[in-house]
Amino acid sequence: MTTRREFLAFAAAAGLVRPVLRPSQEDTGSALVSGKAKPLKFEEVKGFLSKDQLAVHHAAHYGGAVKSLLQIESELDGADRTKANANYSAVRELKREQVHAMNSVVMHELYFDGIGAVPADPGEAAQEAVKKRFGSLDRWLEDLKAAAVSARGWALLVHHPVNRKLYNVVTDMHDIGPMVFGVPLVVIDCYEHAFYVDYRNRKGDYVAAYPKFIDWGEVEKRIRALK
Repeated sequence: MTTRREFLAFAAAAGLVRPVLRPSQEDTGSALVSGKAKPLKFEEVKGFLSKDQLAVHHAAHYGGAVKSLLQIESELDGADRTKANANYSAVRELKREQVHAMNSVVMHELYFDGIGAVPADPGEAAQEAVKKRFGSLDRWLEDLKAAAVSARGWALLVHHPVNRKLYNVVTDMHDIGPMVFGVPLVVIDCYEHAFYVDYRNRKGDYVAAYPKFIDWGEVEKRIRALK
């Protein structure tokens, strides 16, 4: 069984959290920590995403989520808790939108960090983990692509620390769908804003191109942290 320490160590390595019990650990650079959007690793990814596509996605959607989160948390500071109720209240709406914005920030960071500049093959740890669960890399990719084409929002390969299994999952909104404790290893933004500049309405072409540009070094780091 995965211990709490193992789970926190993996989540930190995956760029998800900065454990408060280990403040000396290197900062993840997440906007959840700094309050500022992380810069893109590349201006463009030739053969996959243009400069225009990445720029508008990063600035308007990821950057927009960062700004929204800061505004929400500022408004929460002054919200009247005495009027909170389950039907409608400022506190209820702000709390819901806080999770939505936080997840948007984190998933965008995982998505951008998980894209490589050039096509690459998975490393030993990634291949071993994927083959153990799906039988082969091809079977995993087939299932991941099907999940991505089906997704209205995000498709993710996640590791679940309770049963130590990998799953390709779909979430249609930032705050609906991801498994509790499920830790993302590979993340595909499937909203139209992620591909429409370059691919128009050809979502299938975008999904088909994505696996060629997975940053397997980043995935390896996340998978090795499981051990």
